[in-house]
Amino acid sequence: MTITLFDKSAIEAVDWLALTALIAAGGLNQRDPLQVEQAWHNSTFCWFGYHNGELVATARAISDLTWASYVADIVVAPEMQGLGYGKQLMCDIVRTLLPFGKTFIYSVPEKTGFYQQYGFRFLTTGMVCATPESLFKLEQSGYIR
Repeated sequence: MTITLFDKSAIEAVDWLALTALIAAGGLNQRDPLQVEQAWHNSTFCWFGYHNGELVATARAISDLTWASYVADIVVAPEMQGLGYGKQLMCDIVRTLLPFGKTFIYSVPEKTGFYQQYGFRFLTTGMVCATPESLFKLEQSGYIR
């Protein structure tokens, strides 16, 4: 089984309420649809996966198109997981981004093993700077020590 993957050139056809619902269903927290739209529009790369006309997968990345890219918000609808759609999405992400140097990812703790199968390795020097409230939430969720 495969999903039909579209890149950023298909962004004008995206249903932002559906994308926001997909993100929440995928465990990445409820977000404001206007901010979701802004984030995807401001990203260098976007992926939108459809199955029978329904949005079931997404991801986005920012990149300097030279040395580094950062991929985020990789989501496959929970009811569609385990069918190879995540693999299809990740293969396209890696194929697209590797020519532009290193690719960094910010993952929910329980999904790190999934990304390791696509060549991602843990950083020993990764760090984050954020507001005290954001840092507290990250610590409580297991993202930082």
